[in-house]
Amino acid sequence: MPADLAFDTDDPEFQRGFEIGMLWERLTAGGRCHMAVSANNAEMVLRVAETLGCTFSGTEFGDERISVELHMVGA
Repeated sequence: MPADLAFDTDDPEFQRGFEIGMLWERLTAGGRCHMAVSANNAEMVLRVAETLGCTFSGTEFGDERISVELHMVGA
């Protein structure tokens, strides 16, 4: 997560959950999502895509970040 928002915890699991929550919200609200996430969240991104029936693509940024794009079928 960028330093724009300082969390009150440094727990990496909180950051992972926050990212997936944002991704889920964007997908369910608009049917698509394009964002950067931590590389260690790749498995969760795939699970979200499978659960919501999304097409998925991803590109490695480096610095342990990936760019993901998901589209709900029919959206």
